[in-house]
Amino acid sequence: MSGGGQFNLKIGEGTDDTLMMLALAETYCETGYFDWTVFLQKVILTLREDDTTFGRTTKTMTSLLEQGCSPEAAVSALHAVCGSRTNGSVMRTITVGLVMTNDVEDTARKVSAYTHYDITAGDCCAVISKAAAGLTAGKSKAEIFSEIAATYLSGELIPSIDPIETTRCALACFRDGCGYTDVIHRACVLGGDTDTIACIAGGLAGIYYGVPKNLTDALLLKERISTVALKLTERVEEQC
Repeated sequence: MSGGGQFNLKIGEGTDDTLMMLALAETYCETGYFDWTVFLQKVILTLREDDTTFGRTTKTMTSLLEQGCSPEAAVSALHAVCGSRTNGSVMRTITVGLVMTNDVEDTARKVSAYTHYDITAGDCCAVISKAAAGLTAGKSKAEIFSEIAATYLSGELIPSIDPIETTRCALACFRDGCGYTDVIHRACVLGGDTDTIACIAGGLAGIYYGVPKNLTDALLLKERISTVALKLTERVEEQC
């Protein structure tokens, strides 16, 4: 693991992908569901602390919220003026698949719409969350990919911020990888929006393979992530 890159990050430092996923996971830990208001408040606090790695959609939405817009008005206005067909919601919704067994796809679409009204972005969230839920339940790679539409599995791998292209890249990295590190390496080699693609592919690979200890030990957010993982586990056990 090394630092640097576009944002000159420290070794083991997270980007917006990690921070948004943590905000969503912590919301579930605290409320027992994906509370929109609580989640957005966490996003605002996160951006106030450091918005360096965040994209336009999240920054603009947060600005509107801080100016007094309601969540519904802020997200609707942003979608109408700028559009919201980006991968900013896809990167965080693996959380839905980790904790839910029923209504996974519908919930993922709703959670996507907390910041991205775009239907395509929501559909991509549903695909990734369903895959995560399947892997969590013990399904094989073959079973997971047999349930995914061809749209997300075929075509040129373009590592852009488009939700379908991001999802296609992430799924290809996970499908073709032969271990956690290999999956992440494949995402990095693609270039483009590597942190988001690696976040999604790595999330699926983490469920399937586990994450090597030498990598988790290097994480600057290790304690926070470990705390969230424990609380999520407790929440899920309470619901069983």
